[in-house]
Amino acid sequence: MKRLDKYLIGTTIKVLLICEAAGLCVFTTIDFFENIDLFASSWQNFALSLVYLAFRMPHFANLVLPLAFLISMLVTFTIMIRNNEMIAIRSSGISTLFFVRPLLYLALILTFVNFFVSEFVSAEGLKVSEHIFRARIKKEEAFISYKNDGIWIKKGNVISKIDLFDGRDDTVKGVTVIELSDGYRIKRRFDAKEGFFSGEKWILKDVIERNFDESGVLSKKVHTSLSGLIHEPPQAFKNVQRNPDEMSIKELLAYIKRLKENGYSVKRYMVDIHNKVSFPFVNVVMVTLACSIGFRYSKSKQISYGIFLGLVIGASYWLIHSLSLSLGYSEIFPPIFSAWLTNLLFFSSGIIGVLTLRT
Repeated sequence: MKRLDKYLIGTTIKVLLICEAAGLCVFTTIDFFENIDLFASSWQNFALSLVYLAFRMPHFANLVLPLAFLISMLVTFTIMIRNNEMIAIRSSGISTLFFVRPLLYLALILTFVNFFVSEFVSAEGLKVSEHIFRARIKKEEAFISYKNDGIWIKKGNVISKIDLFDGRDDTVKGVTVIELSDGYRIKRRFDAKEGFFSGEKWILKDVIERNFDESGVLSKKVHTSLSGLIHEPPQAFKNVQRNPDEMSIKELLAYIKRLKENGYSVKRYMVDIHNKVSFPFVNVVMVTLACSIGFRYSKSKQISYGIFLGLVIGASYWLIHSLSLSLGYSEIFPPIFSAWLTNLLFFSSGIIGVLTLRT
């Protein structure tokens, strides 16, 4: 590796670590103060809040990394401008492409890091942190849980299982309700194909009711519709159902397969799949944006304005990307288009910015 490459990568990484640390402080502080009433209610909750935040840090670090990378490159260029190193480099005939080559290599490494952390670290960390928050800090009742790809409800001698819950229209599929006797033998069982929430109650359709005694099935009835079997509101199921951020691509694909087999629309989850792939490549996009901004102010030395413009562009990326994903979730944009649109727009803008630089 050439001396210029070592200097450029080394300085960028040093500033990147500082930016990452600053970003983590901001995210953890916001998360802490959002729930400070719970965290400060007791010393035990305060200690648990530190563990909760620690498990969420990989997710925060992943979110901050692209913006931190953009700022670190701008700060590196600023240092080189102040030391007149940028003028020496440009006047020596070094091309823009040759100069940014090590930054592109670093961006590809960070892309891999982003993807690896998202798949194998942050997803598991979010699951653990969510359990700590709900079960240990909020002390929510454990009778509703998400296990084995289904929602389970345990209340007294009644056990219920919901195979699929769609929070968009508050519908369920594959509902089983089992009533147990005091001796924990099956006394009655209900099986429903689907159901929906109407007003203040769940209405299940195509319900088969079976009554049991010690010898086996005592009677069997078929109901076109039946209510009163499930009493929990849809929000209770939304709270326990796993968020796509807590799933790896493999887990999300398995969940999508189950949804397809049961006739559910999977476009919303396909957006999440494509977003998990597209998001790490933001680091490559940031290289083009940083070079476009940094080189543009290499002569005027308007350092603060250049960094401020970088922050504005970074914030604009998050805003446009969130809007694009929302349009994908609403099935207005195709999933792959909504996930990659912002990358394409900003990458094109960065390339145009570099090509139009005055050398």
